[in-house]
Amino acid sequence: MKFNLKNLIKNFAFFILLFTNNNALFAQDCKNYYYMINNAEVQMTMYDKNGVKSGTMTWKISGVKKDGTAFSSAVVSTLSDEKGAEIAKGNGLYKCDGGRLMADMRMSLPQDQAKQLKMNASLNDSYIEYPVSMQEGMQLPDGLLSMDMNNNGMASNMNFEIRNRKVVGKEKITSEAGSWDAYKITYDAVMKIKMAGIGIPMNMKTTEWFVPNFGIVKTETFNKKGKKMGSSLLTKLKK
Repeated sequence: MKFNLKNLIKNFAFFILLFTNNNALFAQDCKNYYYMINNAEVQMTMYDKNGVKSGTMTWKISGVKKDGTAFSSAVVSTLSDEKGAEIAKGNGLYKCDGGRLMADMRMSLPQDQAKQLKMNASLNDSYIEYPVSMQEGMQLPDGLLSMDMNNNGMASNMNFEIRNRKVVGKEKITSEAGSWDAYKITYDAVMKIKMAGIGIPMNMKTTEWFVPNFGIVKTETFNKKGKKMGSSLLTKLKK
């Protein structure tokens, strides 16, 4: 199969949705955070730009380890289409210490997608961080994922950057899974694919709603012109 750069760029919004979803549900008390509870299951429903269901993302906790006050968990994610058919799987590592949680940014890139492209990829260790406490006006740490790829001798590089993360307000979010008072966080997402010395940037803006002691319950993604591209909402919890 030939490397299709056009398809990879086309799926940038898909990567953004995966990233925002896979970094969801953080708790300040690590031992009570259900991403740190064995056999916990969380599901986000994904919607297209018109609000029509386009699929689901489900996370299952495969193992939790405790080292002093710190916790870590191995998470398996499954992406399914609107009819429930599995599209891709991914694996990642979550860490929590003293309420500060770090999520593996590799979860934003489905492993099955890389296999389909037949790429040999080398990724750096990258995490996105949520602080113990949160308040309006707070600036949050950026995140950067770098991936070197080789497809049948053709080398390329992809940088996926999350920057300008800021807490801009607080709103109530309600779904069939519950109702929460959530902090509204905005940030810029930039993906640049570099081949033969030429970089191709893609720019997005994302909004997410974060609940202290719980996690992200909703996300929305927009293109650089401000047009909505998709969203997700927490719709199922199982501990």
